[in-house]
Amino acid sequence: MLLEFQARDAWNQRNYAAAQKLAEEWAAMSAANHEEESWWNASFLVSECLRKQDLMNESLAVADELAHHPLTQQSVALQARIFTLRAFALQGSGDLTTAVSAARSAVAAALTEPVHNAIAIEAQNALIASLAESVLLEDAWRECLVLAEMLSAEPNSQTSGLGYWAIGNVAFLLKHITEGVAYHQQAAKNLSPTNDLDLWARFNRGSAQFRLTAGLIEPETLECIERAELASSIVGGTQRDQLELRLNRAQWLVLTGQFDAAVELLSAIIDQKHLLAKHIAAQAHFLLGQAQSARSRDTEAIINLEESENLFLESGAEDRASAARALIHSLQGLRG
Repeated sequence: MLLEFQARDAWNQRNYAAAQKLAEEWAAMSAANHEEESWWNASFLVSECLRKQDLMNESLAVADELAHHPLTQQSVALQARIFTLRAFALQGSGDLTTAVSAARSAVAAALTEPVHNAIAIEAQNALIASLAESVLLEDAWRECLVLAEMLSAEPNSQTSGLGYWAIGNVAFLLKHITEGVAYHQQAAKNLSPTNDLDLWARFNRGSAQFRLTAGLIEPETLECIERAELASSIVGGTQRDQLELRLNRAQWLVLTGQFDAAVELLSAIIDQKHLLAKHIAAQAHFLLGQAQSARSRDTEAIINLEESENLFLESGAEDRASAARALIHSLQGLRG
């Protein structure tokens, strides 16, 4: 019990490396004592900690072990949690097609029989996130309407905030700007810097990202970027978090015509792209190609756009790959 308390306390403090180590000790002790339920909970926490440290493949390996455990096979709720965990880890690694499949399995498991509402909401969140990342926006929006109905019966909570955040993101991508703003406002009511500064930083970073993708370059978008940067400067975060935050700033620079600054920032991000998921690295190359083409550096732009296309295809984001290919054809036509 002491190890469990210490592991969960480290998790709550966002010290994921320490939480992982303590959870591994907790799992080992539970196994030695033949306490299967305790071992399952400890191992699940290990997988979550690995994911939070951007060790997606390692997280998946633990999740796969749990998926085949008899306890999981006997419980629909546990199956839903494992499929959800796998979906988020797969999304984080850039394997979007498999992430969608895992998330659909999570939702199906959650709907097989009544389970805890938070489990069903998290599964629905995972499905929406993976569909949105795959640019299957109409499918994502249909799932958003299902989630909105689920949240209407849910009291205000962090879980609700995460759900409204996801719905708002998809609305922005579909150019449903009014709805996107409204859902993000509902999210903000449930997510605050005083309750969880790290989550607040990620909310603003994510909100900025989706606003930028929707082409919104109004002051509110810049405020989201700046709030995320300020909060992140306080709470820190992984190298991957910092790179994705800088990518938002770079996209703002591209959209506002500050191409020289964008090229410099994006080049530095791409130097560390091994830390990013494939679809995020693809976005960095795409933006760099855009900035270079705006500076008439077409040869360099085409190289980056081709890399962007390849990475988008590898991650299953075919629509984004098509956008990169269209820009390549445009530049080649100008050269011809």
